[in-house]
Amino acid sequence: MDAMAHVNNTVYLRYFEESRVSWSLSNGMATQADGTGLILAKTSVTFRKPVTYPANVIVELFAGRVGGASFNMLNTLTVEGDSEPSATGESVMVCYDFVQGKALRVPDKLRAILEGRSA
Repeated sequence: MDAMAHVNNTVYLRYFEESRVSWSLSNGMATQADGTGLILAKTSVTFRKPVTYPANVIVELFAGRVGGASFNMLNTLTVEGDSEPSATGESVMVCYDFVQGKALRVPDKLRAILEGRSA
């Protein structure tokens, strides 16, 4: 909480990070044995209204734009019982080859998941 008794702004980023990590692990996108994985290139949060303690929050994660080597993930954070989100977020994820030290194309399996063509 911050000095105004609101959940601190940095906590929203942690909530969004947790949703991305959970999603990545559930879709087999943790760092692979071949040295590939995902890196966060950019993230932003739009704060719409404060969250005050105590509160249960619901964090949702959606796929956005899918490009050649990167894709966007979109978040909402809503206080349980509210009809509108308290915050929204957007992250740019890059498929990365840690051995070569460079971006790589979004793998076909991941692209299908992001585009809603596969589970």
